[in-house]
Amino acid sequence: MRRFLALLLFLGLALAQGLEAFWKAVEVPGGLCSDGSPYRFYVSPGDPKRLVLDFQGGGACWNAATCSAESQTYRKRVDVQELLLAQGIYNRLSAANPFAGWTHVFIPYCTGDLHVGRATVDYGGFRVHHQGARNVQGVLDYVFRNYTNPERVFVTGCSAGAYGAVFWADRVLAAYKEAQVAVCGDAGVGVRTEGFPGFAVWNPRLPEVAGLSPNPQVAEIYLVLARAFPKARFAQYTTALDGTQVFFYGLMKGERTPSEATAREWAEGAQRALLLPAQVENYTLYLAPGSQHCILPRPELYTLKVGEVAFLDWLRSLAEGKTPPRVRP
Repeated sequence: MRRFLALLLFLGLALAQGLEAFWKAVEVPGGLCSDGSPYRFYVSPGDPKRLVLDFQGGGACWNAATCSAESQTYRKRVDVQELLLAQGIYNRLSAANPFAGWTHVFIPYCTGDLHVGRATVDYGGFRVHHQGARNVQGVLDYVFRNYTNPERVFVTGCSAGAYGAVFWADRVLAAYKEAQVAVCGDAGVGVRTEGFPGFAVWNPRLPEVAGLSPNPQVAEIYLVLARAFPKARFAQYTTALDGTQVFFYGLMKGERTPSEATAREWAEGAQRALLLPAQVENYTLYLAPGSQHCILPRPELYTLKVGEVAFLDWLRSLAEGKTPPRVRP
């Protein structure tokens, strides 16, 4: 009940005073969304020594069908509904929030390229600006200039934002060598078909760390980063049959509605993707039952429990620079 009342209060204040009462909009010079509209990000001020870098999710596109103006598979311009809903880690009024009082940088996603694209593509009669890398670089330039010496940094994101978090983690880790850094991907384990064309289309910015293959899987990136930065913490969360991740895996196979066989393929691939980085001690995972997509923007962040481990305790441990236990049903 108290969380509900806090949410009502937050929404009431946001409606009465505007989003700017809690979040400062920052324009990125030259920043661009997929439809050509300008790009901006948001900062909620707090302790400058504790910093959340939060990559927004919102699908992806890689061909004429998925990238069309009618497509619902990706965001086309800046949309900050998570901030207005104020649930999960966006509930800035909850004392239970592991990031209460932290400075929170929200990195919107509107380029259909997992935050890493460096291309403008003609899909036959219309163009899409896959310029996620340009946008994120503008955000990081601001962050590194204004927050020079944080003690704790938490890099995260839901869905497509989970990829943004791990693909840009190397830049954050290199900039904040003295900080305790944790990287946590929420519902983006990287299962893809062998011939998935997205990365070739987007011309992605890849992590700059020795040992990565030219076209790395997400699991490989976690493993290589964890080995390269042993003082940092790396983590992944997903449900065992995440409906949204299954949907996009089906799209890669040409299925508008994923088959049961496709869902099984994804689930098996997700298990492998979660477990590959488990070779290193500074990596952990939280696998929950069910098919819900993402947890960080949701109220379930405060209630989910698998076995004896509450997700909130697991997340708080990461935020404190510890490596929580690996959790599986």
